[in-house]
Amino acid sequence: MGAKNLSSSQARDRLAPVTAHAVDTVTDLMQTAGPGRHLITTVVRPSNAEPVTAFAWFDVIGEGADALWSGVYADAAAVAEVVALAFVVDKGSVVLGTTSPTGEHSVRGWVVDGHTLRPLTAEQVRHAFHETLGPNTPSITYQTAFPVPSAAPA
Repeated sequence: MGAKNLSSSQARDRLAPVTAHAVDTVTDLMQTAGPGRHLITTVVRPSNAEPVTAFAWFDVIGEGADALWSGVYADAAAVAEVVALAFVVDKGSVVLGTTSPTGEHSVRGWVVDGHTLRPLTAEQVRHAFHETLGPNTPSITYQTAFPVPSAAPA
């Protein structure tokens, strides 16, 4: 028996909670990133398809509830769209590169695990970067990623 065909409105209704959850997840990650200049990159590698990538630069000045955030909304929305795709296919990763206000460079990473982002340890992030960039990245500090407040969509 073939796959069940959904109308476009049925598909949209099924994807709406996943998309809303992805927006909340990306927003939580950006709000928790802390002070500095950040580059958030997300990649999905669907089976039998080309990888899908999106990135957004954003700045955070200050900390806590008084922090000021600036960035390009359309870029952040594209990141959320790719995170939603990652949640649907249950494959993908998110990397957060940060330049602190004092100039230090760090990187943290997460992998998609169901409808959440599972934080990677500093060693897992270092290993992943050394595989893709090579061992000559001495000016980068690899940090254990923080938990991103999120729960699976209803």
